[in-house]
Amino acid sequence: MKKSPSDHNPKYPVQTVGKALEIIELLSKEVSKEGLGISELSAKLEMGKSTVHRLLDTLSAYRYVERCPDTTKYRLGWKMFEIGNLIPQQRNLYNIDTRVLQELCTQYGETVNLGVRVDHSVVTISKMSPKTSLIANLQVGAQEPIYATAMGKVLMSEMSKTEVMEILGDRVFQKFTPNTIANIDDLIVELARIRMQGYSIDDEEFVAGLSCISMPVRDFNNEIVAGISVSGPSMRLNFNKIMDIKIGLEKASTKLSTYLGLDQKEEVNLVFEDETIIEGQ
Repeated sequence: MKKSPSDHNPKYPVQTVGKALEIIELLSKEVSKEGLGISELSAKLEMGKSTVHRLLDTLSAYRYVERCPDTTKYRLGWKMFEIGNLIPQQRNLYNIDTRVLQELCTQYGETVNLGVRVDHSVVTISKMSPKTSLIANLQVGAQEPIYATAMGKVLMSEMSKTEVMEILGDRVFQKFTPNTIANIDDLIVELARIRMQGYSIDDEEFVAGLSCISMPVRDFNNEIVAGISVSGPSMRLNFNKIMDIKIGLEKASTKLSTYLGLDQKEEVNLVFEDETIIEGQ
């Protein structure tokens, strides 16, 4: 049961702290109300009982664990709940480190956007633009149709057909360019493609002469909460450059998702009630 050294590999390990954290992690996996006793913790973590007892005494004093009423077992304390609730407040999309966007902008010399879904639109909440005369000039706070943009499509890519219909089912698909998706059926097919390949491309679908590639940003629940994109003039964003940008974009997406609490060791596992969303592939 004891974790292997490869699971946690701090640069400057403090053995006592590590052991205390192992106790907390093991208690976090004990979902029953009964908790775990000193003997159980000692056996599962391969620690001496006296060591476990001393660590539990200290953790209890700080309210990170508590002794279960009328038993000799322990469970997580309310201090864990208090601290855990602070994390989403401190780490959210609106106070991200914009250096991630700036690095991407500098690397490829194109505009980088971060956007979220608001009803049937995608809203840009942060952007970085290069110092060139010809750029994709999208303003922070601007709303764009969700079906006609790379970020919008990536935000919908893991929705079921029912969810997509609830958002766009009764809306008229305005044709902004000859490449704009024209109806819900074509959008469903496109979303399935995006979900399989992991990124979305806007090939002059909203603005003629403007192309874009986008990838999802996930939170600690592995849910897509935002899209990050790189956009620019189509004459610069040819297929080869878009595929090159995809590499850097994936790294930026991973950084932002990690910041929001995603465990990158977990695989994305999608289950849809309505499997018709993947038809046409």
